[in-house]
Amino acid sequence: MKRLWFFPHILIIFFLLLTATNCKKKKEDEEYKPRDRKEQYLQHEKDSIFNFLRTHTYIVDYEQNIHFSEAAPGQTRLIDVVDSIIVPDTAYEGLDYTVYYLKLNQGSGDTITTCDIILYSYTLWDITGKQYVYKDHQHPEWMTVYLSNVKGVQMIGLRPVIDKLNTGIYHENNDGTVSFSDFGNAVVFLPSGLAQFENSISIGNDDYIPAYTPLIVQLHALYVNTDLDEDHVPNVLEDINGNGNPYDDNTDKEKEDEYNLGNRPNFNDPDDDGDFLPTKDEDPNGNGDPTDDDTDGDGVPDYLDADTH
Repeated sequence: MKRLWFFPHILIIFFLLLTATNCKKKKEDEEYKPRDRKEQYLQHEKDSIFNFLRTHTYIVDYEQNIHFSEAAPGQTRLIDVVDSIIVPDTAYEGLDYTVYYLKLNQGSGDTITTCDIILYSYTLWDITGKQYVYKDHQHPEWMTVYLSNVKGVQMIGLRPVIDKLNTGIYHENNDGTVSFSDFGNAVVFLPSGLAQFENSISIGNDDYIPAYTPLIVQLHALYVNTDLDEDHVPNVLEDINGNGNPYDDNTDKEKEDEYNLGNRPNFNDPDDDGDFLPTKDEDPNGNGDPTDDDTDGDGVPDYLDADTH
């Protein structure tokens, strides 16, 4: 029995270690719990965005890039020239954000809808005016407007602003490069709840934009793809339910499930009704527009009617 004198001590040590581990885990859980979205916006970000607009002015250089500086007396302040829209939070019912934006140029090219895919360049700052990312016209990226992903982050506050722009004019240069002129150009001031919120944004070289940081995004809309699947039906007309989201319209989902074809929304499906006849070929009148052909007169165009070939 004397040799068991250490057993109570082991139990005590084990209990203390378990308690410490649980406390640490509880502390970690508390530390990583996302902040309240409404409180974060109303108490921390709304005023910081407004104050930046109230205290800063801007100039635009020859490449149509904006530059911010503190406004001196008599200078035009950003708050005097921006417009605003109300954008609801998709994760917090009843929370609406005021999104300020500055349209620097409408653009003289094609119109853009939320169902389209655009080629764009951009610059990214935090709300203090610190620049983190600059993508010029020689290194543009593609974006589905509805998703509005920038640096891998869905920035849904950009969507209604992009929708107000036109693209630019495309030029092929003698040296083999391309250039764009008179493109849509806007600057958007985004609360973090419409962007990264509790996540940081990696920008490479071990640098990142912190979580809970309002963003400033300048976007040049250079070119638009209005028919992603090349089926002669514009992306916007593939939005059957008309809600601006091209991803929730899939006429032949049952047929795709039956043949394990995966989920292909209409705007990215060259055979919208799943009858194995390409949509672009369901054009009996031969005018290049499948939307005005209804062979059996049932009110459903042939390209959406699996019973009509």
